[in-house]
Amino acid sequence: MNMLRKGSAGTEVSQLQRILQEKGYPVKIDGIFGSQTYLSVCQFQKSAGLPIDGIVGKDTWNALSLDKLVQDIDTERKNINISPEKSVSIPKNEKQEINFRKAAEILGIEEAAIRAVHQVESGGRNGFLPDGRPIILFEGHIFWSELKKRGINPENHVSGNEDILFLKWNRSAYKGGTAEYERLNRAIAIHRESALSSASWGMFQIMGFNYKLCGCNTISEYVSDMEKSADKQFLAFIKFLQNTKMDILLKNLNWVGFAEKYNGPGYKQNHYDEKLEHAYQQYKNEKLNY
Repeated sequence: MNMLRKGSAGTEVSQLQRILQEKGYPVKIDGIFGSQTYLSVCQFQKSAGLPIDGIVGKDTWNALSLDKLVQDIDTERKNINISPEKSVSIPKNEKQEINFRKAAEILGIEEAAIRAVHQVESGGRNGFLPDGRPIILFEGHIFWSELKKRGINPENHVSGNEDILFLKWNRSAYKGGTAEYERLNRAIAIHRESALSSASWGMFQIMGFNYKLCGCNTISEYVSDMEKSADKQFLAFIKFLQNTKMDILLKNLNWVGFAEKYNGPGYKQNHYDEKLEHAYQQYKNEKLNY
């Protein structure tokens, strides 16, 4: 989308006005970016936490598109009778299809590329355990650094907690499934905020310490979103890609660059880039027929 400002005119201005009108702003759809459209844009930017300049650039278009996606998801949820509080059993159904398609449109990324990340991170599942809690993986070496960030000496808490608190990444500490919550709860007993920040959450396994990049103000808000629905998990992923510029890497199918930034320096050991590319090719070959 082109940058729009006061004085702009045309079909894109009409599209902007239509979105603003749907959101309840008192604008007329006439294709002319006048004073009322300018004021409405400023009001929206304020509500979205964006710089208030009345100019509709990439960030404002993205924020408007994300809000539209939320509205479409809510409408679709009502149409297929899904509760907003409990959408935990939705593997490969129509609701998830809509998410992927719309996210691909908003981000300008191939749907197969987004699905590849989903496949590698959670095996194509909807981000929840059978008991309704989000899938998590607790990272003891992250917990170590998160405690230190908050002025807490991790060495004082190691005894008896060797499987949840250590200096370097240790794959053998993972227990998987519901057992990860046992590890998390023991870490919470030491320090809640550090513990929640040290787990990866949901269908895209984004670490808790990235909560601001996912559009949340606090780690508690982020965890609450992860617990609510697959939709919330998906929207957090979209915001995370945009705020880290990883959407550009994924758009360009730069698997090595994306793998290093998303998975960290250990991506080579995990063959993360190869797994992503393989999953992408699978989805491309299948032509996304579900």
